[in-house]
Amino acid sequence: MNSPSEQLPVDHLKSTEFTPSASTLIGILAGCLFSGLLLWFLFQDILQGKYRQTTINPAACPSNVVSTRTQPEAPTSPLERIRLATGQSQSKQHLNRIGLAVHNYHSTFGVLPPGRTETESGTLYHGWQTSILPHIDQFELYDQINFDRPWDDPDNYKVFQQQVPEYLNPAIQEKVAPDGTALSHYVGNSLLLKKNQSMPFESISDGKDYTILAVERGNNFHTWGDPASLADPQQIIGPDQISAFPDGTQALMSSGAVRFLSRDIDPAILKALSTPDSNDSTGDF
Repeated sequence: MNSPSEQLPVDHLKSTEFTPSASTLIGILAGCLFSGLLLWFLFQDILQGKYRQTTINPAACPSNVVSTRTQPEAPTSPLERIRLATGQSQSKQHLNRIGLAVHNYHSTFGVLPPGRTETESGTLYHGWQTSILPHIDQFELYDQINFDRPWDDPDNYKVFQQQVPEYLNPAIQEKVAPDGTALSHYVGNSLLLKKNQSMPFESISDGKDYTILAVERGNNFHTWGDPASLADPQQIIGPDQISAFPDGTQALMSSGAVRFLSRDIDPAILKALSTPDSNDSTGDF
């Protein structure tokens, strides 16, 4: 007969044996099911291919450009509709401020700001959004810029890290580039704001109400000080382009008015609105 001390290990092992009850197994399975449903809910847009993805070539994307935004979806709930309307309204106000700044610049100098300044060797110096800073009450920021150096010179780096509220669309989350500089969600019309040229409003023979000055971008955001922050509206508006809002993009006209342009706008009308002196007809636009 074994002594009590020899039986303890056997009794101890028996006391630690565990057989899960049916309720415990049900709880475990329910937890797994809940986790699976939660993951599906969080990633359903990706799994279902809900958003149109952009193909990004890292080598083609400078460190001061953000090109990751996808086409926004139409709102499906009242709260989402309110957010959309609020974002559009605030962005329109920013475009109005930009338009007023350009008109004040024109009143001061008699011409529009050049789209960008560039040396004969191709070195980019500064862009139109930098030129109008004093006219959107950004005097201190403007005074910090070393205009004898290119915009991306180390001497100017800290300046362009500072966000300018008027250059941001509140409906867009991307606000900072990979290199730490602050983005702009608006781009000037390269057919109007040209390289090293300062044209007066009087040169717009198509009429200021029918000529785009600047537009909201939906993707490919540049640092606000980047002289390359210009584009032909025909290249960034359309059904194959990412728009600022689900149905389209707001445009600042040379008159200072802001108009909404559908993603499905007639290409002929868009061309007429983009060119300042082509004498194209915009029809009933």
